[in-house]
Amino acid sequence: MKKVLYFLSVGLLLGLSSCNNDDAPLTNENASAVAKSQSGITKRTVADPAIGTTSTLNLTSALLTSGITTTGGKYWENTYVSNTNLNVDIFTFSHTATSSGYNYWDGFIVSNVNDITDYGSGSGPGGSDGWVPHQWGTMAGSGFGTSSTIAAGTPGTTGDPYIVAYWSSYLDPKNPQGTTFSESGFSNWVKIGNTGLYKVEGLKINMHPWPYYGCLYGDGFARAFTSGDSFKLLIYGVNEDGTITNPIVHTLANHTGSSLVMPTGWINVNASNLQSLGEVKYLVFQMTSTDSDLVYGMNTAAYFCLDKLSVKRIE
Repeated sequence: MKKVLYFLSVGLLLGLSSCNNDDAPLTNENASAVAKSQSGITKRTVADPAIGTTSTLNLTSALLTSGITTTGGKYWENTYVSNTNLNVDIFTFSHTATSSGYNYWDGFIVSNVNDITDYGSGSGPGGSDGWVPHQWGTMAGSGFGTSSTIAAGTPGTTGDPYIVAYWSSYLDPKNPQGTTFSESGFSNWVKIGNTGLYKVEGLKINMHPWPYYGCLYGDGFARAFTSGDSFKLLIYGVNEDGTITNPIVHTLANHTGSSLVMPTGWINVNASNLQSLGEVKYLVFQMTSTDSDLVYGMNTAAYFCLDKLSVKRIE
């Protein structure tokens, strides 16, 4: 809560809570129908592909045609728009936001920002002020696309788009495996298709600049990692009856001995681990860090980036 109070007091955004999502959804799928639920959240009815079909997340430049311009590119125009999920292909990405009195978001957005500057250095009180307007990057410099290859850290040069995620670490129920999933109960989820069941066949993950430099140097909230520290992404599935599976673990940063290992390129999540999630309707993402407070949760900035989510319809 100390983080929440800090960012709300400066009237800016960090994204430290969870709700759900109105306004026209962003989508590059022409054949989707849109309807309003009783909660006011825009719902999109997606046509499931044929059984046996593999679908891979395709983030095109059209998703950022009306994006917000910042250092190194653009980020999603609906980042601060409430009641708006991010819809791409057969995937629905959770997103929560407000701009009423302050700017706030959590869940997922799309970005093509190519800026890996350390904004924690020399920033204002708390050591994290500089990150708030610059939280749109990925350490790889661009998405894992085929149309271009962009060298990281060249502000003003945009590359292929990718997904940026912020997890509301202090609101989500911890260790949710075995419980029943609800969209309103979790900050970061991805719905796959409509009523079908899917096997997850591929997913690429990249380190976000804020936690990268926070683990390396500290940032006002986070301390620099030392031997024994780690920062991990937990990925849960939601099966046919709505039960949350055991998580698989993808390590983003690991300090062993005198070495801090934090890959800066796109890394494949282990395929056999993904298969172990079974047949799922949703994916749920959470994070852990050894730099955490028992009351306030993680001190490490709870961001990660993803691309090329690939699923196969089973039934």
